[in-house]
Amino acid sequence: MQKRSLDGEWEFRREGGEWRTGAVPGGVYTDLLAADAIPDPFVEDNELDVQWVGKSDWTYRRTVTVDERLLDHERIVLQCDGLDTVATVSVNGRVVGESVNMHVGNEFDVADALEPGDNEVTVAFRSPVEYGQERAAEYPYEVPCIRYPVDQPGRPFVRKAQCHYGWDWGPCLPTMGIYRDISILAYSEPRVRYTKTEQDHDGDGIDLTVRAGVDAPSAGSYDLTVEVADTVRTESVDLDEGEQEVEVTVSVDEGSVDLWWPNGYGDQPLYDLSVRVGDGPDAHEIADRVGFREVELVAEPDDVGTSFYFEVNGEPVYAKGANTIPTAPLYGDVTDERYEHLIRSAADANMNMLRVWGGGYYEEEVFYDLCDEYGILVWQDFMFSCSLHPANDDFLDTVEQEVRYQVRRLANHPSIAVWCANNENEEAAQNWFVDHPHHAEHLDDYAALYEETVGPACREEDPSRTYWPGSPSSGPDELEPYVFEKGDIHYWDVWHRGQPFEDYLTTNPRFVSEFGYQSFPSTDSLRTVLDPEDFNPTSPTMEHHQRNPGGNTTILRRMADYFRFPFDFDDFVYLSQLLQAEAMSTAIEHWRRRKPTTMGALYWQLNDLWPVASWASVEYDGKWKAQQYAARRQFAPVLLSFHPSYEGRDGVDNAQAEDPEDGDWGDVTAQTLWVTSDETERLSGDVALEVLTFDGELVHEETVAVNIDAHQSAELATVDRDDLPEGVDTSEVMVRAAFEDGGSDDGASAADALDSYPATTFFADYKRLDLPETDLSVEVDGADVTVTAEKAALFVELDPGTMAGAFSDDFFHLAPGEVRTLTFDAYDGRRDALVEAELEDELTVRHLRGTY
Repeated sequence: MQKRSLDGEWEFRREGGEWRTGAVPGGVYTDLLAADAIPDPFVEDNELDVQWVGKSDWTYRRTVTVDERLLDHERIVLQCDGLDTVATVSVNGRVVGESVNMHVGNEFDVADALEPGDNEVTVAFRSPVEYGQERAAEYPYEVPCIRYPVDQPGRPFVRKAQCHYGWDWGPCLPTMGIYRDISILAYSEPRVRYTKTEQDHDGDGIDLTVRAGVDAPSAGSYDLTVEVADTVRTESVDLDEGEQEVEVTVSVDEGSVDLWWPNGYGDQPLYDLSVRVGDGPDAHEIADRVGFREVELVAEPDDVGTSFYFEVNGEPVYAKGANTIPTAPLYGDVTDERYEHLIRSAADANMNMLRVWGGGYYEEEVFYDLCDEYGILVWQDFMFSCSLHPANDDFLDTVEQEVRYQVRRLANHPSIAVWCANNENEEAAQNWFVDHPHHAEHLDDYAALYEETVGPACREEDPSRTYWPGSPSSGPDELEPYVFEKGDIHYWDVWHRGQPFEDYLTTNPRFVSEFGYQSFPSTDSLRTVLDPEDFNPTSPTMEHHQRNPGGNTTILRRMADYFRFPFDFDDFVYLSQLLQAEAMSTAIEHWRRRKPTTMGALYWQLNDLWPVASWASVEYDGKWKAQQYAARRQFAPVLLSFHPSYEGRDGVDNAQAEDPEDGDWGDVTAQTLWVTSDETERLSGDVALEVLTFDGELVHEETVAVNIDAHQSAELATVDRDDLPEGVDTSEVMVRAAFEDGGSDDGASAADALDSYPATTFFADYKRLDLPETDLSVEVDGADVTVTAEKAALFVELDPGTMAGAFSDDFFHLAPGEVRTLTFDAYDGRRDALVEAELEDELTVRHLRGTY
């Protein structure tokens, strides 16, 4: 087989315009920006000035030289891994293929179009905006979708990343281009196009069934050889001319391989898999990797309703993580380095699951490779979000192609845990658009799309994993989202409906696949797109970089509820991030305390795709916000947390008052300490529980023994406000709990610094605390930073500037006299000496009292 890559330099132009130099893989916005033909759409409100790009038609072309040897092959195809989106492909002026779906890889027969010598390949792209509006006008009734402050219409009719049309956290940049690899393949012997594997762990060994998609230029008998984990099996297969799927089962000795585990539960061994068809020099072989594991979504009736949790290798896994959106809107910025930083950030924050949200695109292969390597389970949405869709034959046909193509592409990854039909489209069909005059037709279209097309194609291609009918959803055949006793929910009452953070404490879900709270990105990030004179939450350009209507106002109002209002914009950004982290801590700690009833918390969202105020915990340029550090504590394998009791509300299940004033939950009367373990063995140890004044006086102390089973959550002790010594001012104390050093002698696991972080809580809101002024002592030694506080210092931030990496902890509380040493992990691999030099120049330190 011969393969000729066509990646590299191409030419492109707007219809009727001049030719410019472009790049493949890439996209028109990236190429125009590189050619200085448009302003940077991220900066200020330039995005509004480049909307013409998505409304225009564009053509890419290049010349490729081929020789007679390539043309002598029986089959010659142009392999296009990603055309975005409405594309007509020609060779030497002859149309060889068309595509209307960016989520499908295409192969076009070019044997009759190619000639010896130079050949011109052109790809003409229709405007997706114009195309979508044309299809909408042709459809017999309106198909509604959610609209956003800056967007373009027609997205329900185009199989393109929906967020390219604008979203409530992203810009409207409906790009076009050859966004993944393109090449010419020529072959005369059978070729393996894809492999899929299915594992059976029930026997003496592990049976690995390999299904290979083979394209044979001519019929015949051939050897099919599978090699994995030092096991080789060869079978003779009879192939017909054309494409077909053949199957071979390999039995692997369990003792010869180790199991793959999610992050925090074990290691992630991966084994090379090769599948070869034919023999000798003309045989074709493709290589992949597999991890040996069993994964199951357990949804079974129980005494609460119906369970919803993931089980890996027989162990129940509490899903801890976040949702991801595309890493960048401009394809030139989608790099392996960005993916590595993102997945490593997730793993370093103790996450074990990411949900690939359904409004973007199916990620590059490297994303899933990294999830395999870091032990990050993937909840994979199909790419439908916040919209209804048509269900005419052409649309359903291309969707079926998409599903089959993507499942075949990704199914070998051990990290893939579940396939999900869509994001919030069940909610759209059941609630958002129920008053539409064509609601009945919309329900029929919904069933045709997801129940009759996406679902059957997915189950046929991959029977080994669960196909979940949507998110949120109560399960197959339910069409009833937001039932707390079963399925997964998206919980947005706190952000979108303005409920106080304490509202999370009233919820009893089984699995939360979306919830979130916004914050601002760092001023380092904002300086890349805004003039410092616009550093004000209500300036026009700042509001342009906030896509949720009223979002900045929501942050301002809620900040006033919990914190003293700052006088400096840098402090405002800092407090907005503390606000986000507090909201997520309230939710996640509560839901983790509820295990095994609640078994998953995936917050919205992990990453940004431009500098913007949003729900992300990692900024577009990679810097960790306060919530990303908080996630490391929220998702620690062993969690110590406090549950507050309020005046007039008893116990853990605090009932919402009938008409509570927004934010008015009364005084905290007690703090109950809990331990939650995700360990697979029994956990034992001692916890030191203390109440300290901010000046360092110890007013209460006790040692609490921990001895709980694996995967258990338990109440340990309660500190009651009324039991504190007389004269103690609760606005001047902190409650602390931490595992003591050492373990047990009975073989049970001992919690240590790697498993658990100290827990700190208070009897009053942060704005009511009488915090003392205190200076911090900071020493830098290599990559280590040691911080000491004479008096209590809350939310101590070590800001490394723009260095790529993360501290071992940050935005933490220091008790009076406490000494903490944190290590900066430089993600770019620089030496400690260089890290030390950078930290000495760039490191800044602040804490909450400094914002008063």
